[in-house]
Order: sequence, then structure tokens, then C-alpha cells
Amino acid sequence: MIKKLLLTITMLFVMAFTCACDSSQSYIVFNKHPFTSETMTSSTNVFSPGERIYYLITTPQTVETKRFLIQVYKMGDKERLGYDLVWGKQVKIRDEQVYYYTDYIVLNERGAYVMNAYSKDNPTQLLSSNEFYIK
Repeated sequence: MIKKLLLTITMLFVMAFTCACDSSQSYIVFNKHPFTSETMTSSTNVFSPGERIYYLITTPQTVETKRFLIQVYKMGDKERLGYDLVWGKQVKIRDEQVYYYTDYIVLNERGAYVMNAYSKDNPTQLLSSNEFYIK
């Protein structure tokens, strides 16, 4: 329990000082490896088909309902514009994860994708969004 709390504090500390970003926003970060204090500084948004896509969603303040809605859309190509919902999940944030949520997904189809995160506190307002690619 204390080890997880220390890891959480370390991850938030590293993120606060390694990204030149406004701390009042939520972010989604992707990586090829599970998020630890060593892998926090390296991130990527290009993956291979069938590869695990680890993601980290951060929040500037606690989410009262402790629930997120996470959706992944595949962006249309030149022939067909638009978006296709390819994955969605409602998650409950654990007590030790009040400022972040991390997990992974696996997608097999090549293309450009966008991940959106919504807080169940205000489900009509986008909390965070980020793009990634499978090549």
C-alpha cells in the first residue's frame, strides 16, 4: 500500500516537472511499457498491431464520482471520413488513484485513433483527449 502511494506521488512529481504544460488540465499519455517512475519520461504514440498500448490519464483534481468513461475512436481515412467507436470502457478509480488512472488496450487494425476520457461528474464535457497511431 505504501509502495503504491510512493509510486503515485513519484509519478505525479515527475509528470509535473517533465512536461511543459498547464497543471489545471487533464492529460492522456501513451507508452509501450507499464508506467513506473523509470518509464514516465519516455512516451510514444506509435504502436504495432497487437501490441499493448499502455495509457495514463491524469486529473488536476479529484473526480467526485470516482468513475471515468474512456472511449477509443478510429479516425476515417481518405475514402470515408468520420469516426468509428472501436472500444469503450467505464472504470472505477481506486482510492489510491484519485489523480490518475492507468491501464492498457490492444488493437490489431492499422490506422489513426483518438482516445477520449470523460469524468462521470460532468459526462458531457471532454476531460482529455490524445491521438495515437498503429502502423
